[in-house]
Amino acid sequence: MRYIFLFSCWLLLLGGQIKAQQIDFYNLEEEQLYDPAKKYNTWSVTAGVGPVVYYTDVVDYTIFPTSNWKLGPSFIISKQFGRPWSIDAQFLMADMYGEKNTRFFEGDFFDLTLNLNVSINQLVLFGPIRDRLNIYGKIGLGANYFRARQQSLETGDWITVGDVHNSTPGYPRPYGWDESDYLAVGYDRADPTRKTERISEMVVPIGMGIDYRLNKSFDVGFELTLRNLTQDNLDVNLTGADNDSYMSAAVTVTYKIGKKDKRHSLWTYKDFNLAYQRDRQLDPNAQKLDSLRQRLEFIAANDSSTTDTTFIYRETIERRDVLAASVFFDFDRSNIKSDAHKVLAMVARFMKENPEERVLVQGYCDERGTDDYNIRLSQRRCDAVVEVLVYDYGLDKSRFETEPQGETRLLSDTKSLAPRGIHSVNRRVDIFLIRDLKSEE
Repeated sequence: MRYIFLFSCWLLLLGGQIKAQQIDFYNLEEEQLYDPAKKYNTWSVTAGVGPVVYYTDVVDYTIFPTSNWKLGPSFIISKQFGRPWSIDAQFLMADMYGEKNTRFFEGDFFDLTLNLNVSINQLVLFGPIRDRLNIYGKIGLGANYFRARQQSLETGDWITVGDVHNSTPGYPRPYGWDESDYLAVGYDRADPTRKTERISEMVVPIGMGIDYRLNKSFDVGFELTLRNLTQDNLDVNLTGADNDSYMSAAVTVTYKIGKKDKRHSLWTYKDFNLAYQRDRQLDPNAQKLDSLRQRLEFIAANDSSTTDTTFIYRETIERRDVLAASVFFDFDRSNIKSDAHKVLAMVARFMKENPEERVLVQGYCDERGTDDYNIRLSQRRCDAVVEVLVYDYGLDKSRFETEPQGETRLLSDTKSLAPRGIHSVNRRVDIFLIRDLKSEE
């Protein structure tokens, strides 16, 4: 029954949040997209507290106790690997209690486990839900260190092996125990008031949890874990039918260790454009096409007619009749590609030969994404172009004026021209000469 309860909670939580996932991947900021080449915060520490419920032979409930609830604190150190996977080391401790018929057991434990965690939404939805929620599952292995003893509910006396087994005909006796031994582990069998070394057993935790991102440093959450022991000694009822287990539930607070201006890699999204480029690099047909394109560009650059045309264009620039250049970008990107440096080098040369001239840098986007996001993206593209011209070519920043246009004035209207519209030509920065009209007059 407890397994059904845990699994049902997991399905309800996961199903409800998947329906709530409405992330527009076109409107993600660059810091939200995961890039293996970048550094992210990957370490975190978590503190939690909540009830611990025991499922042993000496309990009078099926799922939850009606009284004598026990609370336990837990502490977790976690290391994230990429977006979906992490490993954590967890410490949990709590007092124990359970009763049935005329007897009860009490004691305490602590366990240490090493757990593998997987973010469900990272695998299914490729990122956090609404940039705030993360649902995860976990499984691990560890050790439980406990001590427990049994007493009579009626008299409070310590219970011996004979008290239980003589009053229950046919009940199997624990191996190696005498009739006069008290039912106690982690305590002296002859004197259950005297503590001895704790008993250890292997424990296998299986659970689920949900985190809510407050900011780049803190998360809050809830975790539910069923921890299964490999033996049947937790309640000192040494010959039960099933191995013991216990369920821990905790409200948690997580601190993400690292630089305050960086995201934790768990809270990033899959970069589909980066994945496409990586797949393309592994595609032999794509490599052949790229090689052919580079060859054609080389032939065109060295063709006499092209050279003549380029020479005439250069002469026009030197006469200051016109300066027009364009730099193109990948989808949802503002980084300068290698082939764009040829264009920027030409602009830099013209500006150095004409130190009195100023230029206008206008940025554009394709129509995918909201207006507000596209304005910000086109501004980042303008800034990237200016940054290269200033820091790589040594030009004065005051000679540039930026003007983000977003998705206005599309060069190719992909909606009206569908399916022949071209998105890539709309993702660009245009560079024009600013004329000082007063000085020309």
